[in-house]
Amino acid sequence: MPTSTRLIEPFDKENLRGSSYDLTIGEEYYVGQDLSGTKLTTEKLEPAQAFWIPPHAVCFILSTETLNLPKGISARVSLRMSYIYDGLVLTSQPPFDPGYKGRAIFMLHNLSSESISMRRGERVATIEFLELRSNTTLSKVHRSVQTLGGQIDRPLTSSLSKIASQSRAAYNQVQVMTGQMFLFAGLIVAVLAVPGFFSFTNILDRVNEQKAEIAEQKKQLQEYKDALDAVKLRINQELDPKGKSQGQQAKPESRVEG
Repeated sequence: MPTSTRLIEPFDKENLRGSSYDLTIGEEYYVGQDLSGTKLTTEKLEPAQAFWIPPHAVCFILSTETLNLPKGISARVSLRMSYIYDGLVLTSQPPFDPGYKGRAIFMLHNLSSESISMRRGERVATIEFLELRSNTTLSKVHRSVQTLGGQIDRPLTSSLSKIASQSRAAYNQVQVMTGQMFLFAGLIVAVLAVPGFFSFTNILDRVNEQKAEIAEQKKQLQEYKDALDAVKLRINQELDPKGKSQGQQAKPESRVEG
């Protein structure tokens, strides 16, 4: 593959493979998590500094290497298998056109439920170079990429992050409601454990007791009524005039003769 231009700067032979080259993580990255703000801020990495990609988050990474593609060479990148096994996905992106000069940007999506650690200088993606049958005659080439800030103009987050957040909120609400239900059930069990409380048999016994008390009160009331009638009858007999004149004789009328 004759070319007067070095395809990759800087070049490390340790990253060279049989048909590809491993690109490494550069000094700048961006993790999209929050859309509450309007300003996008990328993060800078010191040499060998680590960072984390949260579950379901989107991450943009700038490569360390700069690509210098001649007119007869194009290139395409793919994610290393070790990160694929961890749950990362490299978003499909078009190949680098012949004549492109600049860095590579990798848009990664963490589909796992765990945070994934990455470190500046680690191998992240593999680039393959494709030789064209003839040099392209088209002069339109994608603009050169040197920083992330010059390419991403607004905050970006994954819809999966929002879904996961809503799922966690719903799960927490269910947990609270479940706890309340268990508490309520415990109170019911405690109440039912009290002897005779809310017992159907006990309620019937209480009703029967009330009925017996009412019957006894009726009986006593009837006795009082009978006694009162007897007293009234005796009083009436004593006050009866006929009863008073019985056994008495009328006195003879006296006359005075002149």
